[in-house]
Amino acid sequence: MVHSGSGSADDLRRRLADLTDSARDDARVELARTDAELETRLAEITIERDDVARHDALVERARTSAVLEERLAERTIERDDVARDVALTELARTDLAEERLHLQAAELEAANAELESFSYSVSHDLRAPVRAMLGYTRAIEEDYGALLDDEGRRLLSVVQSEASRMGALIDDLLAFSKLGRQPMNSASVNMSSLAAEVAVEQARAANVPGSAFTIAELPPIRGDRVLLRQVWINLLANAVKYSSKRPDPRVEVWAESEARSVVFHVRDNGVGFDMAYADKLFGVFQRLHRSSDFPGTGVGLAIVKRVIRRHGGEVWADAKLGAGATFSFRLPGFNQR
Repeated sequence: MVHSGSGSADDLRRRLADLTDSARDDARVELARTDAELETRLAEITIERDDVARHDALVERARTSAVLEERLAERTIERDDVARDVALTELARTDLAEERLHLQAAELEAANAELESFSYSVSHDLRAPVRAMLGYTRAIEEDYGALLDDEGRRLLSVVQSEASRMGALIDDLLAFSKLGRQPMNSASVNMSSLAAEVAVEQARAANVPGSAFTIAELPPIRGDRVLLRQVWINLLANAVKYSSKRPDPRVEVWAESEARSVVFHVRDNGVGFDMAYADKLFGVFQRLHRSSDFPGTGVGLAIVKRVIRRHGGEVWADAKLGAGATFSFRLPGFNQR
């Protein structure tokens, strides 16, 4: 009986274990199914919440953009108003400045015209008494020269010399004042032939060999030939004069073409000058050397500057004391005038 009962207990245990394993498997299956359903519902809820959140975000962004655009428009209008006020103020100031500038230019032009007219009149009126002075001194020398001692003849010579210098000053001042009154006749100018022509004249006048001049091929210029001739006369005459004390005076002329202009150069191997005084070079009656060393009136370079400016150009110089000088001037190219 005992054996039979023990077998029944073991059988029950095995059946219970089988039932437990089956229930566990069923529970696991149910759990997996439940997890899958939960995940599906969670995904659906998440999608729904994301759609709602996305919609809310889009609505908020639209509202924020509208507010920002409105504030930006308000600030833009404010800034435009401020900028408009500033622009109007600046325009009014500029108009006033231009009006003053035009007025000053007109006044300056009138003053220059009056000064040129005065210079012309004074120069013209002074020529007669200076000529009379020279005439009387020559008469004294011819008629009474034998009665004068050495000191008397020296003093008479000084009077003649100073009267001649005054006459030259008046002539140069008259020529300078005429430049502002003389109309310009613009035409094609062969600068090579013009410079060569003037060089021959200056070599003959200064009694220097023509080989002292080296003139390169120069581009043509559109301008007034008569006025430009004065430029070459003064520059080449100065180059010869200030290199005359050298045993081998040399004068070089060349040009450099730029995009819209031409630069001409005249270089000598003369005494040069101190660049500290270069600003005085182109003034009327301004000289950097004594008349006893190099004669002249100090008007020639002023004439050069005026002529070059009337042609829309500029002039300058570079030098070293004892090592010569180079004078340069820039003029608009042939097709720029």
